[in-house]
Amino acid sequence: MMNEATGLPHGEQWAAHWYAVARSPALGRERPLGLQRLGRRLVLWRDAAGEAHCADAACPHRGADLGLGRVREGALECPYHGFRYEGGGACLAMPCEGRDAKPSRALALRVHPVREAHGFIWAWLGGQARAPLPPLPWLAGAPEPAANSASVEEVWGARFTRVMEGMMDLHHFPFAHRRYVPPGYTRLDPYEVQVEEGAIRTVGWLRKEERPPGTGFRFDIHVGYPGVLHLRFTPRLEAAVVCTPVDAEHTWIAARFHQDYVRLPGLRWLAARLAIAFEFHVIQPDDHRMVRSSLPRSGALTHGTLVRADRAIVAWHQLHRSALGNDTPGAS
Repeated sequence: MMNEATGLPHGEQWAAHWYAVARSPALGRERPLGLQRLGRRLVLWRDAAGEAHCADAACPHRGADLGLGRVREGALECPYHGFRYEGGGACLAMPCEGRDAKPSRALALRVHPVREAHGFIWAWLGGQARAPLPPLPWLAGAPEPAANSASVEEVWGARFTRVMEGMMDLHHFPFAHRRYVPPGYTRLDPYEVQVEEGAIRTVGWLRKEERPPGTGFRFDIHVGYPGVLHLRFTPRLEAAVVCTPVDAEHTWIAARFHQDYVRLPGLRWLAARLAIAFEFHVIQPDDHRMVRSSLPRSGALTHGTLVRADRAIVAWHQLHRSALGNDTPGAS
């Protein structure tokens, strides 16, 4: 498997699917947004109606990065020579050839199917789009943008498969986060994992060894393949998280926390903001350190000896291998 960005081999394989590529508020109407996802340099922009579009960022003319360009009347304009492109990818204008020139079809952008929903912009990446396209991997009940929610995004220096393993892991809490979790809650029991139509639903309790099952801390983590998560921390605090490969060694993570503890106008967002800030400035750095240092760098069913408490991770890798259309995991 080759990394499209570097031309070098790596152990990550990415299935053709819907991936969240940006948060909706990050894309305005005035300027395009350049970014990298799945090893591809991409450009996003909005047309005159506000609809989002996605294409490979290299201008078909001479390879300039269209993410550095601008948007004129809904058309994407190259920053180098002013060639303009409409949402379907066709070239509309070549200023150097005159107003009446008819651009060649070879100047068309390589566009990717796009959907905008749930506060994110999604693109079909990793392979050819098939008709009809499947629904987005969003999970029913996951929090939507609201006055009592707050969002954050960051890039981790870890491979996508390892990040997804870490996101589904329940029994690391009393060890990786020992500074913030009361001691002794090490037994994961009961622990239930269900897989249905590309979604993994897990419920588990971390309890003390001497306590009965179903006591201690409850965790609900639901996963939509490939990289959508709905986490319930308490009945009044939950999160929607999306994870997408940037390249072979990095993963983009965006999260939205929703809280119902504080309902006063003006303070609702602040409470959610404090919760997500604590999570990503205090808790998640521990997880980042664990997944980026794990060896082999990619996760796979053959990379380690998995136990009962890893059943959700096993389920995700089975979905992943099925989506790739083979039973051979990538190299380390």
